[in-house]
Amino acid sequence: MQNTIPSKQGLLKTFLTGLRRRNITNKGMTLLERKRAIKFSADLAMASVRKEAKWSNALMADLSRKFQRKTVLPSKYRHVVSRGNKVSKGKRGARPRRAVKATAIAKCIVKKREQVLRRLVPGGKYMDECTLLDETLDYLQLLKAQVDVMRLLVKALE
Repeated sequence: MQNTIPSKQGLLKTFLTGLRRRNITNKGMTLLERKRAIKFSADLAMASVRKEAKWSNALMADLSRKFQRKTVLPSKYRHVVSRGNKVSKGKRGARPRRAVKATAIAKCIVKKREQVLRRLVPGGKYMDECTLLDETLDYLQLLKAQVDVMRLLVKALE
């Protein structure tokens, strides 16, 4: 993990360059297209600031896959899979509950939180626990910088 705070100026410059390339000022763009262009540019700017981070490489790979697809299927062509009703087992008579140790509960909670982190950090599902924590700290630091840049941009455009 890099210890320096990301350059907000570099982040802003890359973000604005991405917006120009995506032609965000085009009057023919719908609100959804504009939203996607802003998100794409923001993600690209974040990933390009920290090229050596694993989450950055995963984010770049994801963005390049999305960019190559170019068209997204309209919602009328997407198949929605409905979940079947769960079959209830019913009551099987009174059984005494087994006591659960506090350490088992704590391990379960830690495992669930680790899975949440793995889903939030790009590329997190391929990292070990120590790397995941380091990359999460780095990712959060950059997200905070991105929020600061966005607030600055909104304030400048008001």
